[in-house]
Amino acid sequence: MTTTPAQKPNAVTGMAHLATPKEEVLLRTTRLRKYFPVSRGLALFGGKSHLKAVDDISFDIRAGETFGVVGESGCGKTTTAKMVLNLERPTGGDISFEGKSILKMDGDTRHNFRTNVQAVFQDPWSSLNPRMRVRAIVGEPMEIATNMTRQQITTRVGELLTEVGLNPYQANLYPHEFSGGQRQRIGIARALALSPKLVVLDEPVSALDVSIRAQIMNLLVDLQKQHGLAYMLIAHNLATVRYMCHRVAVMYLGKIVEMGDTDPLFDDPMHPYTRALISAALPSHPDIKREEIILPGEVPSPINPPSGCTFNPRCPVKIGAVCEDLRPALAEEKTRHWVSCHLYESSLKSAEAVAKAQAETVPAAARNGRKG
Repeated sequence: MTTTPAQKPNAVTGMAHLATPKEEVLLRTTRLRKYFPVSRGLALFGGKSHLKAVDDISFDIRAGETFGVVGESGCGKTTTAKMVLNLERPTGGDISFEGKSILKMDGDTRHNFRTNVQAVFQDPWSSLNPRMRVRAIVGEPMEIATNMTRQQITTRVGELLTEVGLNPYQANLYPHEFSGGQRQRIGIARALALSPKLVVLDEPVSALDVSIRAQIMNLLVDLQKQHGLAYMLIAHNLATVRYMCHRVAVMYLGKIVEMGDTDPLFDDPMHPYTRALISAALPSHPDIKREEIILPGEVPSPINPPSGCTFNPRCPVKIGAVCEDLRPALAEEKTRHWVSCHLYESSLKSAEAVAKAQAETVPAAARNGRKG
């Protein structure tokens, strides 16, 4: 039985401001894939291909943990989040929540999942109905999913608004009467309405003023400590990821290329792509000097990705034909630090083993086909 990278014991250090995660695995994805059909040329000739938005990724999220997913635009972060929220159906693989597959849910399982997994979206303006008062926006999940009375819902809405730093009387106002940061607080209150166990944060502070971002980040950290929440954080801003996350996965062209505890991954990045990302981020102090890594070319098309390692056309340390021909495998190179790169022995050996197993399987299938 193979194990996914997150099944090792937790050893997060240097994160005193964060809550301590539990060992219980709350959500697990296994070999998750999402391919979108794409027409190539005239539909009359039936030319079809697939855009590989997410291509064979596995990770775990534990109770009380913040798991960050970073990468360039188009790498598959948001598609992964949509599949976790059951808004997109995977092409392959599985997602389990509390040990039960969300792809095979019955009525009770579906109700439990929808109650315990919520989302906070990027744009606090478009994610709130401008025709509804805050009382209705925050109270709607409780009206749908609980048997609470109207008075109980009104009381709970006031408690939630207070918890996120607003005043109960503001429940009578409309979204346009709030600032961007206040609207995001309303979105967070709505996500907390059903006391979820996992909240998917899709760029929760990127649309806010810089002066407000730290307030919202600290609010999310405090709420996690108070309620034992688990977060899946989708973000571009590496400073946000480093401050909020216990573990981080770096995605490139639909694949996870590196994954590990936050501080070791930022202090000693192993994959060339991760190094380039971190070198491009603004340092915390202007006097800090960093190696500047400029990647050549553009991100390849996910419709026709390069063979072997998909990063090889842009990699500054490519080692030759092995990078162009052999697909790398995510393997543990250091304790709780996983990397998918042929520069490292563990990943290379794992990739060779996978390639050998596939080579043995194909001829066997061909022989069976001839016998038929």
